[in-house]
Amino acid sequence: SKLVGLLGAHWWRRQLTGQCTVVAVSPGLIPDTGLGRGMPGLTVPPELLKDVRRAASILAAFTRTDFPEVPDRIFLTSWGEWWGREEISISLDTELQDKWSPSKEKIEEEGINV
Repeated sequence: SKLVGLLGAHWWRRQLTGQCTVVAVSPGLIPDTGLGRGMPGLTVPPELLKDVRRAASILAAFTRTDFPEVPDRIFLTSWGEWWGREEISISLDTELQDKWSPSKEKIEEEGINV
């Protein structure tokens, strides 16, 4: 889910502090992916659709220089806005980030070999 992806991005941001800038980007609506197949009657309200084409926000993230001063504000919307802490507050829980981004050692400890 998007939440798990955002939790992982925050985890990586913590691990890579001082080495690089980690940004979580929403690709927006990417038509013709088939993600809704098998879900008859699924409709997306028009007000949720933005004028963003073919994941352009992902490419734009590589050239952005207007990073927020608050390091937690790492989520770039598909329409080019940085969300504030209040919009992504659930993803700021470091224990939750750690739970969804376990180390190799933790995975092996639980019996899943990698």
